[in-house]
Amino acid sequence: MAAELDTVLFEMAVRAASALPTSFSEKVTDIAVRTAGQLAFDVRVEGDYRFQRIAGIRYGGDVGILALTKNGQSVDSCRVNGALAGFIEPLENWNGLSLQAQAQTDILGHTSLLVAALRNAGSLPNRSAD
Repeated sequence: MAAELDTVLFEMAVRAASALPTSFSEKVTDIAVRTAGQLAFDVRVEGDYRFQRIAGIRYGGDVGILALTKNGQSVDSCRVNGALAGFIEPLENWNGLSLQAQAQTDILGHTSLLVAALRNAGSLPNRSAD
C-alpha cells in the first residue's frame, strides 16, 4: 500500500511540475524536492525517436523515471524497482563524477540501454506519439 501511495504522490508531483514554465532539469529538481527524493541522473538521449532527455529520482530502492519527449512538450514518467538497477547504476555513477570526469566518460550507450529496458518492461511507450 505504501508503494502505491508513493507512486501516486510521484505522479502528482510530475503533473504539477509539468505545468511550470521551467527547464526539464529544473522540473526534475522540483519533483525531487517535493517528493523527498534524490536526483540520481539527468542525461541527454541521443538517436531516440521519442525522447531527448531522461532523468531518475532515487527513493530508497525505487527510482522515479522522467523522460522528456523530442518536441519538449511532454514528460512521460514511471516508477521502477530494483529490477532495472543494472541499467540505472551506470548513470547514477556517472552523475556522481566531477564535471571533468563526466565530460571524459561516454554514457550514451547506457542511456540507450535504459530507455530500451524501460520500453521492454512496458514502463515507457514503444511508439512515437508525436
